[in-house]
Amino acid sequence: MNVMQIGEPAMLEQLAEECIELAHACLKLARVERGESPTPVTLDEARRKVVEEMADMSVPQAAIWETDWFNPVIFDEFVMQKTARFEERLKTVE
Repeated sequence: MNVMQIGEPAMLEQLAEECIELAHACLKLARVERGESPTPVTLDEARRKVVEEMADMSVPQAAIWETDWFNPVIFDEFVMQKTARFEERLKTVE
């Protein structure tokens, strides 16, 4: 995807909007899983919505990866750091 077709700021806005929609879908799924707050959405529907929003987010995310400033090496370093930190936090839960 060529970011320049709509411009980088517009692609960043699209990514932000999709992140927000994913966050809302995750919150809804948590509500459904807990059963603490009534909603007409079923568990399967809520899970499907999370998957859909993840897919929606992947489109602008992939476009951002194609910019000249995105550095996949730094990205991978962040992923490794954050994964290690999360794994350390999980040890305190056990």
